[in-house]
Formats: sequence, C-alpha cells, structure tokens
Amino acid sequence: MNRPLNRPWLRLARAQWPPIAAVAVLTLVTALLAVTVPARVAGGYDRAARATVAGADVRVEGRQDAATVARYLPLSDDVSVRSATWYGILPRHLSDAVGPPEPYVTTTENRIGGEFLEPRLVTLAWDPGATRRVRFVAGVPPQDMPSDSTPDHGRAVQIALPKPYADKFGYRVGTALPLGDLRATVSGIYVPRDAADPYWATRADLLRVRTELRGEGVRVHTGAALLSGGGYWRIAHGAPDRRLFVTWRFPLKPDGIDSARVSGLAGDIEAYHVAVKGRTDLFECAVATELDAPLKAYGGQLRSAKAVNGLTLSGVAAIAAGVLLLGAGLLGRRLRPALVTMRARGASLRQLAGPACGLLALAVLPAAALGAGLGLLLGTGPPQALSAYAAGGLVVLVLVLPVAVIVREFGGATQITAGRDDLVGARPSRRRLVLEGLLIVLAVTGVVLLRERGAGAGGDPLIAAVPVLLGAACGVVVLRVYPYLLAGLGRALRRGSGAVAFIGVARASRQNVVSALPMVVLLLAAAVAGFAGSVEAALDRGHDRAAWAAVGADARISAELLDQKAVDRVRAVPGVKDAVPARVVRAVRPASGPARVTLIAVDLDAYQRISPGRLPAHPRGALLSPAAARELGMRPMTLSSPNFPEIRVEPSGRIEDFPGEQHGGSFVVVPFRSLTGTEKVPSTVFVRGEPGEAALRGALEASLPPGTMGGDPYKKVEIRRDVLRGMTRAPMVRVVQDSFRDAALIGGAYGLLAVLLVLVVEARARGRGLAHLQVLGLTRRQSRRLALVEIGPVLLCAVGAGWALGLVLPGVTGPVVDLRPYTGGFAVSNHAVDPAALPALLAALLLAAAAAVAIDRAFDTRHDLAAVLRTGD
Repeated sequence: MNRPLNRPWLRLARAQWPPIAAVAVLTLVTALLAVTVPARVAGGYDRAARATVAGADVRVEGRQDAATVARYLPLSDDVSVRSATWYGILPRHLSDAVGPPEPYVTTTENRIGGEFLEPRLVTLAWDPGATRRVRFVAGVPPQDMPSDSTPDHGRAVQIALPKPYADKFGYRVGTALPLGDLRATVSGIYVPRDAADPYWATRADLLRVRTELRGEGVRVHTGAALLSGGGYWRIAHGAPDRRLFVTWRFPLKPDGIDSARVSGLAGDIEAYHVAVKGRTDLFECAVATELDAPLKAYGGQLRSAKAVNGLTLSGVAAIAAGVLLLGAGLLGRRLRPALVTMRARGASLRQLAGPACGLLALAVLPAAALGAGLGLLLGTGPPQALSAYAAGGLVVLVLVLPVAVIVREFGGATQITAGRDDLVGARPSRRRLVLEGLLIVLAVTGVVLLRERGAGAGGDPLIAAVPVLLGAACGVVVLRVYPYLLAGLGRALRRGSGAVAFIGVARASRQNVVSALPMVVLLLAAAVAGFAGSVEAALDRGHDRAAWAAVGADARISAELLDQKAVDRVRAVPGVKDAVPARVVRAVRPASGPARVTLIAVDLDAYQRISPGRLPAHPRGALLSPAAARELGMRPMTLSSPNFPEIRVEPSGRIEDFPGEQHGGSFVVVPFRSLTGTEKVPSTVFVRGEPGEAALRGALEASLPPGTMGGDPYKKVEIRRDVLRGMTRAPMVRVVQDSFRDAALIGGAYGLLAVLLVLVVEARARGRGLAHLQVLGLTRRQSRRLALVEIGPVLLCAVGAGWALGLVLPGVTGPVVDLRPYTGGFAVSNHAVDPAALPALLAALLLAAAAAVAIDRAFDTRHDLAAVLRTGD
C-alpha cells in the first residue's frame, strides 16, 4: 500500500538529484567545519595555555634562622607533613592545576675551608624529590650519620655532589669538606637522569658549578650538595644563626591545563598569596611564582584572540549560511513548476510543503549527522557547544526556508501569475525595503556600540556580528546599484559591433534574486579574506617593530663591561657591516631627590645610520623618556652613581622607547662623547648586518675583560631575526595566524562553491538558451566568452566591494582588534594589506572564470542540439 505513494517522491528526487546532491554535500562540509574549526581554535587556546605554564610552579617559601625552623619543623618528616596544610588551602583552579607538593630545605652558601685562590661555596639541600631524579656515577646517596653524643658526630654530615662540581675541583667519594661548624664527607657523585626535566628549573645549582664575579673582581665558584633526612636534622639543630630556606613546591601539571583554568589561575594565585600570609601557626611564609607576568600576557592575548577570531568566524558562518540558503533556493526554484501545478490542482499549503521540506530533509539531515560525526572523529580539539548551536541553527534555517517561501508565494493565492523577477525588471516590495533598512540600521548600531565599548566588547554576539552586518548592508547596496550598472553597460554595448558582450550582459541582467545570492556570498568571502589579510599584515608589522624595540639593530651584544677593542672585534666578524658602541649604567641619580634612572650613552649619529628612524631627528643633546622627564625635569642636571662618576646632562628632547628598556621606563640617552676616560669602555654593541650567532658570541667572549671568560652573568647575544622568529612562533600567535588563514581559505572555498553551484544547477537551463543562440550562429569559442561575460559582472562587483570592505574593517573595528598583547605593548595602526595578497585575489578570480568555462564545456549541448531544442517546446 505504501509503495505507490512513494513512487512520486522517488521520481521527484530522481529528477532533482543535482540540487539535492549539491545541498547534501554543502551540508556535510558545513557540519564538518562547524565541528572542527571551533574545536581547532579551542585546542590552540589550550596548547598556548599549556605552553604558558610549561615548567612553571607555585612555591610557598619561608626564610628563617635554624633555631626558628627547628622549633616549628624539628624533623624532615615535619616538613613533609606540612605539605598537606599548604595543599589544603589551595583555591579550586590552582588545586586542579598543580601536582603533589615537593618540599625541600636549603641553607645559605657555606664556604669550603682551605687555601684557595678563588673561594668555593656550597649550598646544602635536603631535597627528596631531587634524590629520586639523579643517578649516582660514584658512591652512594648520603646516609644518616650515627646518632650519639660525641661532638664530632653531632657536626658530621654526608653530602652528594653534582659531577661538574666534583670534577672541577677534583673531589672524590670520601673527601672531607670543612663547612664552618659542619664536617661534610662526600658519599656520592651524581648526574641527573633527565637534565631537561622542569624540576631542575629552580634547582640549577644542584647540577652545575656557577662562576661569577663578586666584590672587586673576585671570581667565586658556587654549587649545591644533597643531604639526607638526618643531615637536615643536623643543619636545623646546628648553628642557631644559620639561615635556612624552607620551600614547598607545587609543579603545574600540563595535562590538567586548559584555557579556562589558566584564565582563573591569576586570581587564584592572588588569593593564595593572601591565604598563606594569613597563616599564624608557622613562621612567616610567602607565595613565589614566575607565573604572574606570563598569566597576565596570556590573558590579554586570549581576549584579543577571541575578539579577532569571533569577527572572522562569524563571517565564515554567514558565508556558510548563505551558500546553504543558495543551495536550498536553487532546489526550490527547480521545484517551483511542480508546486505551481500542484497548487493549480487544489493542493493545500501543507501538501505543497511536503515535497519541498521532504526533499531538503532527505539531503540535509543525514549529511549534517555524517559531517558532525566525521568532525568528532577527526578530534581537532575539545568539542564546543558553539558547534552544536551553529550546525543546528543552519540546519533549521535551511529546513524552514521552503515553508517561508511557500507561504509568501502561495499563501491565499488561487492563481499563479507570471512576471519578471530578474534584477533589472523586478521592483522591490515595501517589506523588502523595510528589511533592508533595518539591516543597515543594525550594522550602524553595531559599529557605534563597538566603538563606544572598546576592547571589552569582543565577547558580545552583536559586536562579533558587526562584520556580517556590514557585509550584508554592503551587499544590499551592491544589489541596488548592480542593476543600474548592468543597464548602463548594456546600453553602451548595444552600440558595439560585437554581439557576445551585449548578449552576456543581457543574460546577466536577467538573473533573478536567487541567482544574485552568490554575489552576497562572494562579497562576504572577499571581506573576510581582506580583513584577515590586513590584520595579519598589521600583526607582522607589529612584530617587526617589537623586535626592533627589543634588539635595537640587526644584532646586539651586551655584558657588564667589554674591553676597549670590543667594537673592532665585532666589526671583524663576517657579515657585520657596522657596529656602534654604547654604555648602559643602571640606577644613576641626580644630585638631589630619590629618582633613579638608567643612563644610556651611545653615538646618536652612528646609531641613526644602523637603525634609521629609531631616534628623533638631529638631537642636540640628551633625550629623556617621558617617565624620566617627569622625575627629573627638562633642565640641565648632573647624574652619578656609586660606581660611576658625575656626568653633565643637557636635555634636548624626548624619546618614547629605547632598545632593551621597558616600555614606559625611566631612562636618559646621552651622546657617547659625553663619557671620558675609563667610562668610555662600552657595555653594549649594536650591530648592522647579518652575522651568525656563534660568531657574535665568540666576539663577545673575546671582548670580556681578562679573568671573566664564561663568568659574566649579564652577557647576552641577541639577533633581531631570532627574536622576531620567536615572536611569530609564539603559541597564541600561531593560533591567530592559523585562524586567519583558515577563515580566508574557507571563505574563498565557499565563494567558489557558490559559483560552481549556480553554474552546475543552472547548466541545463543555460544550455537550452545557448542552443537557440547556436542555431543563430554562435560558435564554440563565442560560447566560452559568453560564459565569462555572464559571470564577470558578479565576480568583479562582489569581490571588489567585499575586498574594499575587508580593508576598512580593521579601522572600523579598531577598539576590538587590539594587537598590543602580541607586539610587546606597541599599538599597530597600519593595516595596509600585504601586496602579496593581490595575486592570490587575482588567482581566485581566474579560478572562478576557469570554472565557468569548464562547466560550459562539460554541459556543451552542441552534439545533441536537436534533442535539447525539442525539450520544453
């Protein structure tokens, strides 16, 4: 009984299989992207969050004398038990993000007794976590010494030394080291099982020997040694004036970190500071972490990324919706003759909605489920609720569309009258005018709200929809102007001798509103591509400016002090074209007042040569930062410090930033000639050219004063291109750049799909029209040209208007598109798109034109002209 009822549906589906298949493919792709793209972006946020906290920790630290520590924590077990107290008061986000506490206790530096030219210092550490992470290459771990009443045993401890420290000074197992009131015996020598373990980040001295200058140029060698639990008891109950550092370290677990938890960590760390400080049942402790600055930077980058990605992804969603509606509209257009016949025979609106909605449901629902399933299987990131909302909203929109169209066209009608509905001949209804006006008002309102609310408006859905609203409003304007352009072009071509151009424009002007929907889709796609390209170009310029601000030249080498011939050695390095010396002195002060500023002496003219535009033009004297100008004033002054003689400073202008100095810091730049005598010895050399880092590092080592080779903790080699590479490869920057690229590619692909969809679905009707023209003498070459002329106005108008809109969008959405978190605080105002993007735009246009020719060739009816002409006659 059911089989005959299904036959009309089967025949209808078989007859309309091209648009049904097209809608199914579009739905599958859209559902796949709706799941994978938000998940990919969220996964990028999480990876950036894990990179932000990688190797970091939160520590509870207390520094007290041995007597105080022994009173509260007499045994090493008491230190471990206390871990539960600190773990129990961790706030929720912080508790989920950290691992079990790792307690350890260290002493201040102990001088090894003996006659040495250079002092040897060792720090004693009770650290059970470190003991489990080392491998002994000689001897055994330190053991608890026998407990008896003899004075010697009361002061005796066993220690384990890192291999670099033992090898440097020739210490072996069994060596006795006098350490003040302690007599230490080396029980073993160890190396780390994994030197890259983040555990060693705050315990570097347990693995190395550190050599540095102290006092009047004296080299001091420092290391650390491991103790047993009994050794802890002896140092805690030994000399009462000995200082001990008691630390409970909470390592962050990368597996438990995501963007949501990292966003809450900053507040939790602040709350933990207060909670630890408020404990009165132990000696005073405080929370220490290196996460404050990274978390602040990540929070700013995350807000900016969500705002920018919200703008681009909303545009992509609108493009996908437009393409799906286009597919559904083309299917409805193919069904219209059948629906007209059914209505003429007395079918109700419900009966009309059956085949229209049924065929769409047949195409959309299985494809949407399959696309969503494939997206989940790909596992590009954590599933997002936004994906379900987007995919479900698009499916509902497509299924509701035929109902709305049927009600509008057939509601209350008893007769169907034909009339022109093309772009040139159709006259807009009042309802359409009201909707278009409302759309323009919404777009203007969104822009006004965005400008007023600033960077904090990035998460507002209305703000995120501003590019879509502006694109739709621009599309309305283009659709209004487009018919007049075609009409004017047709009148101009009517007087020409060639027929192809005139016929092509005439056929283009006969396209109805459904066929013009690709114009809006193409416009939005071009706008998204232009917006992404311009913002990415601005981000690249901001990175370049930040890299220049960090290094100050192509390269820079710096140390506490270099020798007189440092610049000559640097100039001799292959690849170096020029080098300029500078001297940086910290904490200089005026003759009166509490101000402390940094003094930078550099040859201003020479620096202008290697880094043009970084300093004010033709400075006559000293340049002061805004902070220094506020603290010191702009009158002549004298600056000095305990280690630097007086220098006369005559301000001549201001400078906002200088390489190596914090943005907004207090510093003074003076000409290098102001220095005299030994003060002219440089501490920094700015380099122009492309030298290798190894060569520059060798020149730096050779330029250090005698006796400090490898011992200057301030020495540093920075190369601008490496700094720039590090900025561009930062995790959150990669997320934003990948989002820009994906948005441009997806938008372009959808735009091309829209063109192909119209061309393929309308190929049969176009073939019938060309068949009549071929009877009149239209050649094959002319038909190819005709295909280009027909699609040309749509492509040029839509892509041109969309590209122009995309270029102005960064200026319109300026308060939301805040790139300063990625550029070291430098504002980016130049959003000019990279010229390299123009060939890509031209290639996309050529690809669309080639698709038109290819489809014209595929559906060429010349070989069966008689059959085509008989069809429909």
